[in-house]
Amino acid sequence: MKKLLFLLCIGLVFASCKKRGKAIWDTDWQVPLVHDSLTLSDLVADSLLTVVAGNYELDIDASLFEFKLSDFVALPDTSVENTFHVAINIPANPGVSFVNSVEDHVINMGDVQLKKVRVKQGGVQLKVFNPIGTKTFFTIELPGVSKYGVPLSQEFIAPAGTQSNPGVAVGFVDLAGYELDLTGENGTLYNRIQSRMLVKSDPNGPSVIVTPADIIKFQFTMKDVQLDYARGYFGNELVSDTVYAQIDALNNITTGMLDVDAMTFDLKIENGLKVNGKFKINSLKNINAAGSTVSLTHPNIGTWNTISAATGSNGNITPSNTTLSFTPGNSNFEQYVENHGAKNELSFQLQMNPWGNVSGGWDEIYDAHPLRVKLKGLFPLNVGMSDLIFQDTFALSLVNDPNKTNVKSGQLWVNAMNAFPFEGSLELYLLDANFQTVGIVSGTSPIQSSVFGAAVDGIMQKKSVVYFPVSEALCDDIGRVKHCMIKLKLNTYNANGQNVQVSIPAGAFFKFKLGANLTLENHL
Repeated sequence: MKKLLFLLCIGLVFASCKKRGKAIWDTDWQVPLVHDSLTLSDLVADSLLTVVAGNYELDIDASLFEFKLSDFVALPDTSVENTFHVAINIPANPGVSFVNSVEDHVINMGDVQLKKVRVKQGGVQLKVFNPIGTKTFFTIELPGVSKYGVPLSQEFIAPAGTQSNPGVAVGFVDLAGYELDLTGENGTLYNRIQSRMLVKSDPNGPSVIVTPADIIKFQFTMKDVQLDYARGYFGNELVSDTVYAQIDALNNITTGMLDVDAMTFDLKIENGLKVNGKFKINSLKNINAAGSTVSLTHPNIGTWNTISAATGSNGNITPSNTTLSFTPGNSNFEQYVENHGAKNELSFQLQMNPWGNVSGGWDEIYDAHPLRVKLKGLFPLNVGMSDLIFQDTFALSLVNDPNKTNVKSGQLWVNAMNAFPFEGSLELYLLDANFQTVGIVSGTSPIQSSVFGAAVDGIMQKKSVVYFPVSEALCDDIGRVKHCMIKLKLNTYNANGQNVQVSIPAGAFFKFKLGANLTLENHL
């Protein structure tokens, strides 16, 4: 039920309550407050509902978690230098090229051995330093860094400088879409990036002498680089983690029995990585509000499951699938659900390349094709509830104003049409600041299940009128109320009054009108 409905009506009924004074007379009023409706779509996303043989079922195809390229490899923010200095003094006449330096630079990647990557976003900052006394022209190339087959090349003009205060020029290149060949100059290594620096003196400048103390250099710094493709060997680090799924609404179930139909579902490991691996579920636990824990049992829990590499090339990837099927015969999933725990705890381990570099550095990962662990199942909504109590508490502050016309006594009423096969009994506990009970407002009868009604437009419906008397004594004490606790007790009965499992018919609804009959004290 929607607690706001009752919050609204309680506020309207009690807001004027006060102790009675002199010179008063009573009048009776009937006040409509709220009318609304509730369907299963208000409780469960439409995308999860399907209809089979006239009844609702949950059709779940959800990703529990996934591992993407960034979970396995990332280029760190890296600064490297290409430096050059002469062995002896040499003249640098106007327009003369006097530096042509190529270097390999190692990117520290730990156990990861990258041969090729493609950048999704990020860039490289280039900075040149000129220590000689004439303007110089730098051409900076990164031979293994290319876009559409064109290597990255930038030109800079650095002002004249000195050894202690070199002339500096700075540039930035957006690397999005660039591919980086990291095999080095001879094409057989990994985690290497090449740079080439060409320098010539100003054609219109003076002749200068370049000495061994003059260090000509450039720096490049890769910053915030993210990848959408990588090839190489990604190590075989063992990842252990625990993830939690919290369903807060289930914390409101305090007592009672929940009975569900036998359920079957699949846990699918969909591997879009062109990397072999293995996966193990250590445990899957459900913990309810009372602290009771049910651990899921299954032959594959606690054992390693091999994950085959995906197939395909050039981004046309076909994932491999490893499926763990949970049935009433091989698991206790029914008991797991019936524990109605809000907290679900999954402990797992994942290891890629458990047998080492068997591909010779030809593993591939595309950012668009992660490894996903998915839950897939079709769950009939056949549910049994025996005195199952939903409980919730919220703040409620009611003002006692003795100078206004006030409510002496009265009752709330609910006029309901119920097409759900559930019976519901409602109690409202009015609490003080210390959560001690000030008063209890209970329904005179339950809202009856649709199974006791008649078919209208092809669906069973049952009308109920329920009253919630509010005593004069409670009105007198209403100023102490600071909180309200709702207790809703649900049962599923058949036409013979037996508590059974029931199916929820397609189109089930709960329509109601909420109002109050009030006796007012009027003051002169």
